Amino acid sequence: MSGASKNRTRQERVESLGKSKPRLVQWWHDSDKTDVSTRVGIAVLAGVVLLLLCETWRPPFAYRLNAIPARDLISRVTFEVPNESETKTLRDRKRREQLAFYRNRPQPLDQLRAALKDQLFLTLSAPSFDQMSEEERSAFTQFYIDDETEPDDTPAIRFSMLKSVLASDPELKTLDDAILIAMRDNYKFGLIMALQHLPEQGSQERIKVYPVGRPDEVEFVEIADARIAQAGVALAKRLREQFRTKFPTDDSQKVAGMISDWIVTRLPKYETLQYDDALSEEARNKAAESVEPVMTTFRHGESKLAEAGKTLSASEIGLLRCEWGELVAKMRWTDKAARIAAYGGMIAALYLLCSSYIFFVDDRRLLLDRVRLSQLLAVIVVTIALGYWVSGDRWRGELVPLVMASILTAVVYGRELALLLMAAACVSVTLFLGSDLAELVTVSAACTSCILLLGRIRTRTHLLYIGATSAVITVLTVVGVGIVTGQTLSAGSPGAGIESLYRGPQFDMVVWGLIREAFWSGFCILVSASAMTPLLPLVERGFGVQTDLSLLELGDASHPLLRRLAQRAPGTYNHSINVASIAEAAADSIGANGLLVRVGAYFHDIGKMFKPEYFIENQSAGVNQHDSLQPAMSTLVIIAHVKDGADLARSHNLPEPIIDFIVQHHGTTLVEYFYREAARRSEEDPNGETVNDKDFRYPGPKPQTLEAAVMMLADTVESASRTLVDPTPSRIQNLVEAISNKKMSDGQFDECGLTFKQLDRIRRSLVKSLTAIYHARVKYPGQQSA
Repeated sequence: MSGASKNRTRQERVESLGKSKPRLVQWWHDSDKTDVSTRVGIAVLAGVVLLLLCETWRPPFAYRLNAIPARDLISRVTFEVPNESETKTLRDRKRREQLAFYRNRPQPLDQLRAALKDQLFLTLSAPSFDQMSEEERSAFTQFYIDDETEPDDTPAIRFSMLKSVLASDPELKTLDDAILIAMRDNYKFGLIMALQHLPEQGSQERIKVYPVGRPDEVEFVEIADARIAQAGVALAKRLREQFRTKFPTDDSQKVAGMISDWIVTRLPKYETLQYDDALSEEARNKAAESVEPVMTTFRHGESKLAEAGKTLSASEIGLLRCEWGELVAKMRWTDKAARIAAYGGMIAALYLLCSSYIFFVDDRRLLLDRVRLSQLLAVIVVTIALGYWVSGDRWRGELVPLVMASILTAVVYGRELALLLMAAACVSVTLFLGSDLAELVTVSAACTSCILLLGRIRTRTHLLYIGATSAVITVLTVVGVGIVTGQTLSAGSPGAGIESLYRGPQFDMVVWGLIREAFWSGFCILVSASAMTPLLPLVERGFGVQTDLSLLELGDASHPLLRRLAQRAPGTYNHSINVASIAEAAADSIGANGLLVRVGAYFHDIGKMFKPEYFIENQSAGVNQHDSLQPAMSTLVIIAHVKDGADLARSHNLPEPIIDFIVQHHGTTLVEYFYREAARRSEEDPNGETVNDKDFRYPGPKPQTLEAAVMMLADTVESASRTLVDPTPSRIQNLVEAISNKKMSDGQFDECGLTFKQLDRIRRSLVKSLTAIYHARVKYPGQQSA
């Protein structure tokens, strides 16, 4: 035998003394590390998603259109913004200076030359002036009108000049070449009577001309070179020069004048230029875009962006947004990390507050169930994120997701927890948006009023009434908060008289803005409540809860399971109806959901329809199926109706709260009759084994809610009261007290939170209901006592 002893650590020696560990340490030691880590991970993931969706790394933009700042808003950073008015002025000037485009189609000038040749050929075909035909004379008069003031300048002389000068050019080819050379600039620059574009559409001194179909071949043309009134004079001068060269005679200049007059008088009918609006507009736009924006600089700590006491206009909101954008752009990563950490700490504090309440006060199973915890966190994250994203000036709809979430949480988790959850959500939205106390009061009033007014949803219009009432409350709250925070009294300028303050246009605008905001908030609440009405079935199915509307539909006597129960096990059906009646009144007496208990009572024994003859309420003619069975086998048959009922309920898609009544209404109670019978037989049999009561108990679980506890008591006392020979009120009272005390001593109410005060109220309600059922009746002659 070795005498060496193993050295123990200090911690092992301390533990050997039997000193208890701290509760937190003991909980961590006994807990399932994987499950705890998973639930913590879900919470952390929800917090991270919330931090990302709400963009917590940058400061919020807290300004809204028509809001009234309480102080002057000074720039927090140096930044530049485009000066729209000056930039527009420069761009408009550039547009006006841009040259307009004109299409040049020179074919009319060819037609003009051809018409000139036709008229000259017709005129020169006459042998003499006196021998002219009417047609020839009409053609000649286009070149010379017989109204000259000089006596030596007659039509005959002019005709002779024309004929003599052009005698050397019978085909008029030389003349046509001279005219073509004289009109070269007109072909190139084009002709127009007056400009077809307005001064704001381009320069009035020069234009850009291009041949039709060839916009790349642009000529810069002075307006004087294309305007017919001025171009005609230049054309006449050039034509005289051509005649001097090509027809060197004494009379050539007069003939040139005759021909140039003919051409110039007809030029207005032969315009060749047409304004190209599309190309000109494109050129003007390019010219305007080439102008760099004129920037106005606002300096850090010096420039005033908005004045205290005056509503923020759209231009001021734009200026503040530019300043905010520059501030965000200049933030260092350490600043962003600090903001994320700060918001993360806020979320952690709200987690701690809400989880502590749920764990120690409300229902800790909500935190222990990973699915329900995920649902709760998803609702809060989606609500806050939607409130953040729809809060801008375009929508201002942060009340919509908050109010909808208020109704949802009140339906799913109850009023008390819903108030705490939505208070945390309202605080979060307010901080994420950078809003002030007035905004927090407004959203809190809307959410709180909806939760407190919700109550029991027994009609389809219930949520509409709640929305209307909450809308009125919120409208009054917005107006009241606006008055308290000076929204209607800060519009006047300092030093202005009280009379000017209340009669000024600025004050009227502020008041109407406040009223408009109040009624918009009310409208958002009405929309939210209306939207939740059709969503209630989805909420019930998704979260496994039941409203009174669905319970009323479920409790219809024509339900297939209830009709089958009435046909196969009429005694059980009658028992269920009686239990429903007395249990509903008992549940209402302690503030529990009586309707839920009533509907649960309808279905709590549906498992008995598989073997109805094994239950005494369905037996007749004194035949008892258990007489041929061992007590243990009879117990198995009796207990099986709980599991059979739960399976039957799930196959018919009954909601989980109703299934809970089926599996919990017996808890872990003892099947006492067969246990005693088995014990008696064991005592009579010398070789019999000792009977263990665990083999004769229901599998449970014990009642987990007040409603399930009420259901258990009502089910037991209703069955036991049938055995009373003379059910007087005192006997009924003694029976109820005995049964309730027995259930309590057996620990059946340990997990449902039932108090002694509530138990006493349940007893009195059950006694009252059973007394009413078994009330005394008039005894007729010859009638025997029961």
